[in-house]
Amino acid sequence: MAITVDIDREVCIGSGNCVHISEGSIELDDDGVATVVDAERATIDQLRRAARSCPTAAITIDGEQ
Repeated sequence: MAITVDIDREVCIGSGNCVHISEGSIELDDDGVATVVDAERATIDQLRRAARSCPTAAITIDGEQ
């Protein structure tokens, strides 16, 4: 099953924690909001840590094994 990473743009405050943890899977866009670039660049553990590091819980991961 594929992993899907979703970021709620209305909730994200652009802290950047997820960017540093996700190994290039998540970046801040021109508006300073996190966006998924390529979820497959990071391991599932990195994606989980990125989601847990979000101060507003804007990141959800679906399809985890």
